[in-house]
Amino acid sequence: MEDKMLITAQKRDIGTKAAKKLRREGKIPAVIYGADFGSEHIAVDRSEFMAAIRRSRRNDRFELKLDNEEFKVIVKEIQWHPVKEEVEHVDFYKLTEGRPVTVDVPVRVVGESKGVKMGGDLYQPRKRITVEALPEAIPNEIEIDVTNLQIGDVVHVFDLDMPEGVRVKSSKNFTLVAILGKALEETEEGEEEEIEEES
Repeated sequence: MEDKMLITAQKRDIGTKAAKKLRREGKIPAVIYGADFGSEHIAVDRSEFMAAIRRSRRNDRFELKLDNEEFKVIVKEIQWHPVKEEVEHVDFYKLTEGRPVTVDVPVRVVGESKGVKMGGDLYQPRKRITVEALPEAIPNEIEIDVTNLQIGDVVHVFDLDMPEGVRVKSSKNFTLVAILGKALEETEEGEEEEIEEES
């Protein structure tokens, strides 16, 4: 992240009525918490928060200004309205230098596999994994290059080459990507059966 992304916050009252009032005023109810911080109920400006989110990636670090203090945070969770495309609540996690944090990291597939070019299908049952990392080592995403994967090839969590300082917390046996497709013999048998039916 090249430039500093600042989000200003204010302390707030808790309760449903207070939250509704904040939303009418263009603010989002939120909470900030951390391993050495406890928790604090806060509110952030909706326009400012949405602008920051739109130009950020998952697990990017923000500077959150509360009163006269600034904290390095990541967005831990965003709760959306079930019907409207509006943010209802945000959880911020305060980062502490030298203390690892557990986060979910998206898994992004790149390339077109040889197996797909031969007629196979790419199967991606897991779109993210859970890792533990120091604040400065938190990845925005984990990239999997599938270019050389053939039909029948599988990539598990334990196959990943994780960045330095990042440790997988998810089960390492989970399948992340697989190239599915019929064996050549099955395809040929199907073609023979079609010919017989036409005869």
